[in-house]
Amino acid sequence: MLWHILKYYICFVLATYFKRRKVKNVQHVQVKGPVIIAMNHPNAFMDPVAFTVLAYPPRVFYLARGDAFKKGIVTVLLESLGIIPIFRIQDGGKEGLKKNDETYERVNALLKRNKKIIVFAEGLCVQERRLRPLKKGVPRMIFGAVETSDLKDLTVVPVGANYSNPSQFRSNVFFNIGEPIKVSDYLESYQEAPAKTMNRFLADLAPRMKELIIHINHKHNEHLIEHIEEIYKYKFFKLHHYDFNNLEHDFNFSTKVVDVINKTEETHPEKVKGLYAKTKHYFSDLKKYHIKDWLINPAKQNNLNYLILSLRVLVLVLSLPIYIRGLIGNYIPYKLTHLLVSKKVRVVEFKASFYMGFGAVFFLVYYLLQYFIVKALSIHDWLPLLFVIGSIVTGYICLHLSPFRKKTIGIYRALKLRSKHAKVFESMSAQRKDIIKTFEELL
Repeated sequence: MLWHILKYYICFVLATYFKRRKVKNVQHVQVKGPVIIAMNHPNAFMDPVAFTVLAYPPRVFYLARGDAFKKGIVTVLLESLGIIPIFRIQDGGKEGLKKNDETYERVNALLKRNKKIIVFAEGLCVQERRLRPLKKGVPRMIFGAVETSDLKDLTVVPVGANYSNPSQFRSNVFFNIGEPIKVSDYLESYQEAPAKTMNRFLADLAPRMKELIIHINHKHNEHLIEHIEEIYKYKFFKLHHYDFNNLEHDFNFSTKVVDVINKTEETHPEKVKGLYAKTKHYFSDLKKYHIKDWLINPAKQNNLNYLILSLRVLVLVLSLPIYIRGLIGNYIPYKLTHLLVSKKVRVVEFKASFYMGFGAVFFLVYYLLQYFIVKALSIHDWLPLLFVIGSIVTGYICLHLSPFRKKTIGIYRALKLRSKHAKVFESMSAQRKDIIKTFEELL
């Protein structure tokens, strides 16, 4: 019941939290029959909550660490949201592992009712752009369900969760759903050699999941790949006629960059090191002068002039009343959420979850306060609701005005740098051109 009440509000919250959202091949989950969704796990509670809402219908259940289930209202709340506790030995010791028998019974009962259940196949939450080794408990759960509940029509659907910046407000999320795996294809082999078959299943599942995410072989190349993605994206998208608003195109581009760096690392690691030295120096200069890469991009130079700057400033001046109204209606819960998360949440994998959770509560409370305060001061019954709607609408406008303002400041800084320190600007342009040339030689 609680899930159905919260579902619509969470849709609104996710639409605010994420700039763009997409689920590819959602039809593989929206089928009749039992489904286990094998997903990577970079972003704590945000992964299942976002996927559950974006893939709805059907209702999706998921497993979470058992140590989060404390006695009392917390457990009631979590279970009402469709969360099932699973215990690892580091969470609850051997006693906790014994409780998993009950967990498996609940999972099997849900699957018999053709429900869908998310299993985080890596067994842990780590914010890295790679697939960790899959846990052996995944095939044990799958084949155990088939044995005990006769679920011969059970399918396993691999899913890749991809974020542009997992812990950042107004980032993007792309859930990449792969082709379903029929467990029935493994049953004959399982009857003869259970352990060998489970290992083979895991060996088949891993590459299918890996192709659905951005998988960087070596962690030390993450910053280099982020640099190349930022520098080369505009040119790549133009060459391939990609849509800048299409998250699948974003994924294809990043996959291409990662494949190039991964392969080059294996054959010519010195070239990767040399390229990273160049990008590191270039981004160090960008940081020094407080500007972004797009301001150095030659394709953007036609828009880098004082006329454009003046027009943007005019837009900001004319929209200032709307911006102020948006701040009045939304700033306090936004700032309170930011302060609480930045001070209290130390684990980066949980930041987005708490941003969303605290924000959802604080904004709702703040809107209700606005409603009752205006209602107490107003003689018209419609005015309180109109005031709250005004706060929501101007808040959404602020979400677009804020980056517009930051880009306007960036244009001013770039114009100032180009006029007062022309050689520095030219040097950065030359660095950028050299980086693109060096990367294209690796293609």
